[in-house]
Amino acid sequence: MSENLTVNQVRVLSTLMNGDKYGLEIIKAIDEESGAKLFLGTLYNLMNSLEKKGYVKSRWGEATSERGGNRRKYYEITGAGENVLNDTRSSLMRLWNGNINLSMT
Repeated sequence: MSENLTVNQVRVLSTLMNGDKYGLEIIKAIDEESGAKLFLGTLYNLMNSLEKKGYVKSRWGEATSERGGNRRKYYEITGAGENVLNDTRSSLMRLWNGNINLSMT
């Protein structure tokens, strides 16, 4: 059995299934897709945790003049991240479809 992901972890990993993104792109995509609001601090804590678990990896983009020479940090979902997201999705679908026994007896 794989790890249980939080709702925000599912949102982030699902967003990254569509390709690499930097922080604000992730926040905007989540807002557009679900209406959920994430703050940058919350997102970067999530990204740090997901990266430590091996579910995402990051890389620095090129420095650009419009950003004053600053670089963006891009995030990409890994194979392990795809696997845990798919496992979570399957578990939630079984739950949603009534295929998991929730009785406490």
